[in-house]
Amino acid sequence: MKLFSSEKDIFLKIVNSILIIWLIISIVITFGIGIKIINKDEVVSYSDYSKMVCDLDKIPVEEVDQDLIKDNCYASYISEKKKTENMNKTNVDNILILISNIVIVSLFISLLNKKTK
Repeated sequence: MKLFSSEKDIFLKIVNSILIIWLIISIVITFGIGIKIINKDEVVSYSDYSKMVCDLDKIPVEEVDQDLIKDNCYASYISEKKKTENMNKTNVDNILILISNIVIVSLFISLLNKKTK
């Protein structure tokens, strides 16, 4: 398959170059998202989250209402957990879309440049 042969029309050469650039960009983005999926953010447990973020043990009992702090910490934990799970799900959805994009563009390039007899 010769994408840029001299017998091709200038329009086909332009379309081929656009599709090749599109394909290369899709492949690069797919690898980037694949790396994000492999190194996905872990959802930490509530006890680890409260130790890292809330520092419940460091706040003196007399100064602040402990139940209010625990409620705010738990609400913050749930929010962070949902955000992390949504980001991981979004990355999986994006890689599936990008893989289908690669297949469609590759198929279109091959059909556009198929030799007819």
